[in-house]
Amino acid sequence: MSKNFYIQTYGCQMNYHDSERLHGIFESIGYCEAPDAKHADVVIINTCAVREKPERKLFSELGRLRKIKLQRPDMIIGVAGCMAPREADVLKKSAPYVDILIGPRSLYRLPELLYNAQKHDQRIKALNLDDDPTPITPVSRSNRISAWVNIMFGCNYSCSFCAVPSARGKEVSRRPEEILDEIELLHSQDYKEITLLGQSVNAYGRDFAYKIKDSKEIDPDERVDFSWLLTQIDNQFPDLRIRFTSPHPQLFTDRLINTIADLPTVCEHIHLPLQSADDEVLHSMRRNYSFEKFQNIVSKLRKAIPDMGVSTDIIVGFPGETEEKFRKSLHAMTELKFDQAFMFAYSPRRHTEAFDFKGEISGDIQNRRLQELIESANKSFNRINKQLIGTTFEVLVEGPSAKNPARMSGRTRSNKTMIFDAPKSTIGTLIKVRATESFLWGFKGEATKPHSVRAQTVSEKLRIIS
Repeated sequence: MSKNFYIQTYGCQMNYHDSERLHGIFESIGYCEAPDAKHADVVIINTCAVREKPERKLFSELGRLRKIKLQRPDMIIGVAGCMAPREADVLKKSAPYVDILIGPRSLYRLPELLYNAQKHDQRIKALNLDDDPTPITPVSRSNRISAWVNIMFGCNYSCSFCAVPSARGKEVSRRPEEILDEIELLHSQDYKEITLLGQSVNAYGRDFAYKIKDSKEIDPDERVDFSWLLTQIDNQFPDLRIRFTSPHPQLFTDRLINTIADLPTVCEHIHLPLQSADDEVLHSMRRNYSFEKFQNIVSKLRKAIPDMGVSTDIIVGFPGETEEKFRKSLHAMTELKFDQAFMFAYSPRRHTEAFDFKGEISGDIQNRRLQELIESANKSFNRINKQLIGTTFEVLVEGPSAKNPARMSGRTRSNKTMIFDAPKSTIGTLIKVRATESFLWGFKGEATKPHSVRAQTVSEKLRIIS
């Protein structure tokens, strides 16, 4: 009888893609997916270390699994993701029944760790965080329409609040030919949309100076960077939709803006994390840009691509954030007309520089500021979307709506959700939908032509004047 597995995932898109890789590895060694943790021979919790809430969820889930393991001692419990390398000592002490700890850069070693834990009847605390590029592993995709593709791993930035660099290691870019081969496979399987993933995705290629010379696919005189990669993908796969996340503002150059404007495949949406609109707070966060620089990027993007959707991240209650400094972030939300935002109260993380900062903001003040920011942002989002009622959008049909399965759901190129009536035969196709009603994250609409439509051409965009 074959063994089975269950994966619980917390965190960002990169974590969910890592879980797809774990899923693929399990399937490649003959495991089947269990309906829940109670019925699984192996349970992996893929963790997030960015904020405190996912950490609390992890320990709560581990406590529940411990009770199951007392009745089923042969069950293997593993912790993957960013908390595995960061909190290895804590996990070993507080949850000694955990069998496997595995870092994000070493998922390919899962079969070896499982074998040792099961065959040698020993509980192995094996933590792996490699500096080399992560080997290609099988991937079990969560859907057949849109796919995530890692183009790099790790991060060279040292944001004072961020736990990711210590968990995912230094930047390592994947070889371009590997990326293009993976996209070619997805294209042959009729995927319609690819999202390129990287911790600072527009840092792609910074580490190539010393190793690109031996590539048979690349001219050593070419400037291999993120703009170059986008151009290669556009040239080879002109019928795909391309998204990427998340770029770092410091590296958002005019060259990149021009590239995005020129390439029909690249969707008109950028997720550009601001974090704070106050320069002193940004400096304390070690973000390496000013609010003015951020404003200029958004202005240039919208000048080059008038229908560009911009989303962001904002943290409130960072140590030293006064009421006046908070008000700058509050004002920026409406001033920059963000289409979406992920807003959080600062959560101190161990092993980060900011953990020891003075000027801590009380929880009550943090919560009040966060609520005020959310309320202001939601009013702005609703106002922006309401102004777009009557607009016809190109929509990729993703499937039945979660809230109303009788209707279809999809996304516009600017990353707005669209709910509409259409036959199931349109799933996985591009159709035109006219927005008839707006809500916080998008629209309800009417499909005007339930068949494929072309992407926006270069001539329909405005090129930035450098």
